[in-house]
Amino acid sequence: FNHYALGAVADWMHRAIGGIAPAAPGYAQVVIAPQPGGGLTWAKAALDSPHGRIAADWRLEGGTFSLQVDVPEGVSATVRLPRGGPTHDVGAGSHTFSS
Repeated sequence: FNHYALGAVADWMHRAIGGIAPAAPGYAQVVIAPQPGGGLTWAKAALDSPHGRIAADWRLEGGTFSLQVDVPEGVSATVRLPRGGPTHDVGAGSHTFSS
């Protein structure tokens, strides 16, 4: 990923498809807001931050959106479910959401 074009695509995939974006320097706070669409019905994304691994695993089945999020110690996350779904503020741990 030494070329800008490759890094830009990977960044977009983490932020849009996986939904993982920094909300504070060093990923001390993150926003997790996957954007399903374009025929995608599931995705998994993980990012190794200075605090540990941040992961999102989502699936769209039968009109139900399911999301599992892993947040490392020392990180807080704002989770935004798509299609006007609710927003949740969470701390470290594994969290599951659906809408």
